[in-house]
Amino acid sequence: MEEEAGSVPIPNYRLLADLVKTMRLYYLGLGILITLALGIFGTNWIMHKAQHLADSRTIVGAWLLFLPAIFVNIASGIWHPLLSGINQVRLNQQILVWTLVTNYLITLVGLLVGLGLFALVAGYLAMGFLSRAAAQAKFNQLSQAHVYTKSARWSRELLGTLWPTAWRTGIVTVGIYATLNASTLICTAYLGLKTTASFGLSQQLALAAMSIATGFFIVKTPLIAQLRARGKVHEISRIVFPRMRWFWAAYIALTVTAIVFGEAVLRDVLHSKTPLLPTSLLIALFVVVGLEGHHAIFREITLTSHRNPFAKPVVIAGILIVLLSLILVQWIGLWGLILAPGIVQICFNNWWTVLVGLRSMGNSAADYIFSLFGLNGARRSPKT
Repeated sequence: MEEEAGSVPIPNYRLLADLVKTMRLYYLGLGILITLALGIFGTNWIMHKAQHLADSRTIVGAWLLFLPAIFVNIASGIWHPLLSGINQVRLNQQILVWTLVTNYLITLVGLLVGLGLFALVAGYLAMGFLSRAAAQAKFNQLSQAHVYTKSARWSRELLGTLWPTAWRTGIVTVGIYATLNASTLICTAYLGLKTTASFGLSQQLALAAMSIATGFFIVKTPLIAQLRARGKVHEISRIVFPRMRWFWAAYIALTVTAIVFGEAVLRDVLHSKTPLLPTSLLIALFVVVGLEGHHAIFREITLTSHRNPFAKPVVIAGILIVLLSLILVQWIGLWGLILAPGIVQICFNNWWTVLVGLRSMGNSAADYIFSLFGLNGARRSPKT
């Protein structure tokens, strides 16, 4: 805080402008690095796999246009943590949801008019531009940092302050992202493009359901951080436990909907030539993704205490998942790709991360289980 007007502290907007400048350079460098890596290695992979296909030029062309879309989406990521950081998590989530819906609508329209792969690229690119524009506009509207934009400077000290948490969080994020995409690459290498298309579509459906369900918790992250800052850790469970019931209720409902109606909607309404996975595989996939989303929530709860003990477990789990996937896919095909992450995660991260999160709240596994089923009257939370 810079000064006080009466008893109300005034934020240091000049320092906030320096933070924005520093983060913009950080995200710009990150976007360039990732896009270059994907451009070099990804392009070689795509060209190798598509060279014998009739529509190889379309595939390669769509990929080359997809690379700028990746850069735009990474670079636009700066505005979402900034918007959340000024206690606008709900608004930030609304922007993310609406731009994601826009992505799906553009993709749908593009597929219906025959754009094929280019429809996916157009939707993803539009999502990046819209997400950046909306989040940046709202951040500037709600803060005065943009007033000092011209005088803002990149700060080595600010980067040094952010770096200890940033690199650990970055490793966790990259590890999760790489693990998800490694399974797609393995599927492509061993099971072919048609199977990969069904696997990827089903995986995206499960991840969308998980993202929607976790929204009930994400909007309360600032309140959890505030309770920690005020020393009211014992009150966090009153926020978290009811939200976890909503998470499971929403995820299970979306899972059932996808399994019962998903294939019919794709075939009869969207006229998609790519089917979802068979029912048994789809159920297993949703279970694995749901457990992943569940422990990810408790990882976020722990991060509000400014602790990040998850870098090593995520990296180790990622390596084991890739190795186990490579073994099982040759033995049991798609079942191997779905079961490999489930087996690895249930051995440690699925439960250890939850326990770490509960301990950071001052709660036990028994507290959580009883509250989840509404059986613990002493700890039952009021409406939040």
